[in-house]
Amino acid sequence: MTPAIFTSTQGRVSIGERDIDYDFYIDASGKIVRRKWSKLHPGKHVLSLKDARELYDPVVNEFIIGSDKKASLYISNEATDFFEEKKCKIKLLPLDEAINYWNRYEGYAIGLFHLAN
Repeated sequence: MTPAIFTSTQGRVSIGERDIDYDFYIDASGKIVRRKWSKLHPGKHVLSLKDARELYDPVVNEFIIGSDKKASLYISNEATDFFEEKKCKIKLLPLDEAINYWNRYEGYAIGLFHLAN
């Protein structure tokens, strides 16, 4: 997938010349977008049905999610059901594995990368 992502340090990744130290997603066109989380769940972040609907794109086959070891990221049952209905696989992996998976993935996907900052 493009753009390619490289791990630089804990809580930070590099994409080209750009260092990113905040949560972000990459849409199906390759656009990098900062991701803000709801304050409803202090200490943990939940991908809700509302989030799933906002992030989903009908051209994607897979939703790749990478989460730092220190981060608490959960996918709601409603969001999981939504992606299943859309025939879009969810791949929740540790951040380094998700980056490697993203870089090797062929096809259309959305990548959500949760850094522990």
